[in-house]
Parts: sequence; structure tokens; C-alpha cells
Amino acid sequence: MATSRIVIVGGGLVGSTLAEKLAQDGFDVALIERDAKQVRNLSDALDVQVIPGNGATVSCLRRAGIEKANLVLAATNSDEVNLAVAFLAAFLFKTPRIITRLRNPDHAEGFDLIHAIHPADYILVNPEAAAVDRIFSLLEVPGAIDVVSFLDAQLVVAGFRIAPHSDFVGLRVSDLQLMFAQTPTVVVAINRHDDWIIPHGAEEIHAGDLAYFAIARSDLEGVLELVGSGHARRNKIVVAGAGWIGLEVARRLEKTDYKVVLIESDALKAQRASDELKDTIVIHGAATDPALLEEESVEEADTFVAVTPDYENNLVAGLLAKRMGAGRTFVMLDNPALVHLIDEVGIDAVISPRQLAIGLTLKHVRGHTVRSVAALLEDCVEIFEVDVSAGSPLAAHPIAELGLPRGVLIAGLLRAGQLSLPRGGDSILPGDRVIFVTKPEQSAKFAAYLAG
Repeated sequence: MATSRIVIVGGGLVGSTLAEKLAQDGFDVALIERDAKQVRNLSDALDVQVIPGNGATVSCLRRAGIEKANLVLAATNSDEVNLAVAFLAAFLFKTPRIITRLRNPDHAEGFDLIHAIHPADYILVNPEAAAVDRIFSLLEVPGAIDVVSFLDAQLVVAGFRIAPHSDFVGLRVSDLQLMFAQTPTVVVAINRHDDWIIPHGAEEIHAGDLAYFAIARSDLEGVLELVGSGHARRNKIVVAGAGWIGLEVARRLEKTDYKVVLIESDALKAQRASDELKDTIVIHGAATDPALLEEESVEEADTFVAVTPDYENNLVAGLLAKRMGAGRTFVMLDNPALVHLIDEVGIDAVISPRQLAIGLTLKHVRGHTVRSVAALLEDCVEIFEVDVSAGSPLAAHPIAELGLPRGVLIAGLLRAGQLSLPRGGDSILPGDRVIFVTKPEQSAKFAAYLAG
């Protein structure tokens, strides 16, 4: 495993999680954090070098060893600080690779100046845009609590809570290969009583499991029917929060046949939203006000989406909307303690910009041939989309003879535009794109395996 130096600026949830994962992958990580209390906590919790100070200053970056770094990650909560770090790394220290987290699209123009220097290796990660994409992926798959698309969107990985009446209860994982013989539809991960399982063929699906299925898009309707998660579609969506995410969701929904209602508690934001949106009904008020939700007939909503900057308010608003009859409720949360409560309180899906930023960043850190996505509710399963080159250890050998690390599961293969689920006797060829599923503790071994 390579021991390349990586400097991470920002020790919040994104920066600290990335530091931990990259250290586990074998990288030499330096993490810069300016808050003294957080520095002490990080030093105790992580096996990385933690440097106190302002990462947007030359002296602090030098103490972190930026001259030896081949990658800088700017992951603070401030777009302005992240841009300053990126400019210093690019123009002063000539760092070959830079990944910058920017939440406000208005800052993209500044990053474009950096990106123009070396477009392949100077990368912008926008968790806000990724959050909008995740919301629309969830809208596409009724009943799913998590949805990610792979292989040119031909393969969907979706998580469902298995209800007692579901036809999947009591089935073995291998039974799905008989039910969907022509396309790759398999269970790739199961969450059961706080345990995460990468299942083998004899694993049985239980009522109450949170099961992640890799589903050929052509089989999506059949899986939804069997999982028992569908609901009658309604033609109304209510969005709480007129920040960038809420406005973008409303703009995209205006291009559909949904009736859109946008609720915003700040009068100026509500007026701006009313001016910018064409066919959306904008309401000035609090989405946590039961009287307002009743007045806006939230019980007629197909989906209630809470994306305000106040995560606790999002949770309260989502609970109210669900209790008052909304079909589904999606809430934006970044507090890990609250995320674990979702199943207990009845929220249908969580949008976590933090975890989206982590997945997008890891995709770029691990190379141009590897894409990595962590499961939404917890960082307990990783999914790799791998482009297979002629020199790859995956190429031209039967799968059973590849010597893949234990706990790595193949969920799908795309070859010349055709989707399939390869078996042990099949071979992976150069030019194929393959989906692998594993736990984070195995991801370093898998990355090392891919590197040869």
C-alpha cells in the first residue's frame, strides 16, 4: 500500500472521517484543526498526525508537511477557507492533487481558476448538489431509504426495510438468482440488530432486516412489488427550506407533473424563492407548525422533504408530516446520533451531506478507475465501481481464481453496454466495469489488491 502524504484541513465530521478511512488505507495523513478542544479529541481518537492551527495559513500548512504531500483535502465548514487552502496549495506549494469541498455553487468560479491549471487532478466536491441528486434518486424508488446508481444508471443499489408481509421474508439470498435469472438482482448487504452482513448465498432474509439490493433497473418494478414497499403515487410534494438545496429541488420538480409547495420561515428567503420560482407555491412560515402543515394539506403529499440548515427542525418537521399523513418523509441530517434514531421514529430516508461528501472524496482519492460510495445510514458498507484495464489483476482470469479478499462480493458487471451478474467460472475482461461490495475494514486490502 502506498504511503503517500495527504494533508486534510478541517477536523469536523467530514475531515475526521476521511482522515480515519485514509489512514486505514495506509496513507500518511496529517489533519489540521484550529479548535483546541477538537484537536485534543482527534488526537485521542485517530491514529493520524493532528496539527493545531489555521489551515489557511502558510506556516500551518508547512507544519503539516505540505511540501511532501501529493494530495490536499480542504474540508472545513467554510467555503472561503477551503478556497484559500486550495489557492495556497495550487499556486504556492504546487500540490499535484487538490480536492476542495464547496457547498455554495457561487464559489465554483473561484475554483475554476485553480481547476484550469490541472483539470484532471484539481477537483471540486459539492455535497449540496449531491444531496439534490440523492433526493431525486429516492423519489424514483418508492419505499427505499437509500438509493445509489451505478454502471451508467443501469444498476440501482437500494436499501429497504423488510416488512413482515414482504415476499422476501424467509428467502435465501441465492433464491434471488433463480427469481431474476436473466439480470443481476442480488442482496449485497443486510443490517440486522446493529450488525452489518455481506451475505453468502445461504443467508436468509428476515422480517425487520434492512436489506440492500443491487437491482437491474429493468427489474425495479418487480423487486418493489415483492418487497411490499410501494405506495399509491400522489401528485404533490412539499419542500421545507428555501436554501440552495430546497430551491434546486423545487426547480427540478417544476419540470415534472408534481404540484410543488415550498415552506420557508425566513421572510427574505421566502420572497426570493417566490421571485425565482415559476410554478411553485411558496409559503412563509415554519414547517414545524402543525397548523400550517394542516392548512397546506400535507396529508395529500406524496413526499415531504425537509432540507433546512437546522437538522433538528428537519427531524421534527418530518415527524409531524408523517404523523399527519404524508406518504414519505425525507429529512436532511448530519448528526450521527440522530441518524441512528430514524428507523425507530418512522422517517423514510435521510439525506446526509457529510456522508455524500465523504463518498465523493474517496472516489477521487482512490484513483480514476475506482468509485467508492458509503452506505447512507452508516459508514459500514462500501461499494466500488471499478473500470478494468488490461493490466488489472481482475482481468482475464475466472472469478473463482482471482483471490479476492474475503468479504468482497461482486454485484454486477457491465460489458459493451450489457448488464450481467458474473458467476465463479466467468472471467472479467479489460474494458468491463464491475461493482464490488465490502466492509470498510476490508476496503484497504481490496484497494491494495487492485493496485497489484
